[in-house]
Amino acid sequence: MAGNVFRVLLAASVIGGFWPVGQAAAEAGKAVAVVQSATVTGRSGRQTLKVGMPVSLGDRIKTDTRGQAQLLFTDDTKLVVGPNSSLVIESYLLSSGSTVNKFAVKALGGSFRFITGKSAKSAYAIKTPAATIGIRGTSFDLTVGRSGDASIVVFTGEAEICGNGGCVRLKDACSLANAPRRSDVNMVRSQRQRSQQIRERFPYIVSQAPLRRDFRVSTRSCGNLEKAILKSEPRVTGTIRKRERGEPARQTEAGNPGNAGPMGNAGPNPGGNNLGAPVRGRSDALPN
Repeated sequence: MAGNVFRVLLAASVIGGFWPVGQAAAEAGKAVAVVQSATVTGRSGRQTLKVGMPVSLGDRIKTDTRGQAQLLFTDDTKLVVGPNSSLVIESYLLSSGSTVNKFAVKALGGSFRFITGKSAKSAYAIKTPAATIGIRGTSFDLTVGRSGDASIVVFTGEAEICGNGGCVRLKDACSLANAPRRSDVNMVRSQRQRSQQIRERFPYIVSQAPLRRDFRVSTRSCGNLEKAILKSEPRVTGTIRKRERGEPARQTEAGNPGNAGPMGNAGPNPGGNNLGAPVRGRSDALPN
């Protein structure tokens, strides 16, 4: 009987990251890596989160623009709270051994990584302002924007994200879905759009350097994002030569686009009156 009461208390719903009066906090996990500034707010008030500090049911973990927290739970679940992010541990129902019957968190905003532990996949649930996520897989990254919009990328297994207009199930590695707060949930099928959104919204796919090795996942299915970034950015080629002392400055005259030719291809006064020749792509020729 006492054991059942204890489990019910562990599963109690929490509002705003605080415990109801008279209930004891149950340790759910601990912080194993922290970059300041990161805080935890719970029954004991607001504290600076430090390595080795426990996190419990009802705690709210929050980071600033430079902060980060890597949390390891008792069922071996791993959770990263990225910079400028906030979440609440809403449910943590202990089962026999080192597993849980229910593990629910509410991601209020920011970037997160979630790697499931020893518990059954059906035990996990993620809530956001715009969607709920059911986990049928092992690892995924999640972002929640300022307006509450949610985006998820799955690496292994499956996940189902439900929002306006129904649900989308992600089965393929590096599949991405969006759950806007004011429009239908949708799957991103274009490789180009997926790469662009990943670069803009998922910092731990672009670079896993800030994470402990056991918090990293294989992102090969997402392609070489570093190469894609370099390809998409303008590149400067050639060399720059300094003007020698006493050397006069080089005089240049503005070019003219001509007739469908590239800008500057026409020369200083092509064809007279700055009009260029009527030959497509050749604005530097003289008229007949």
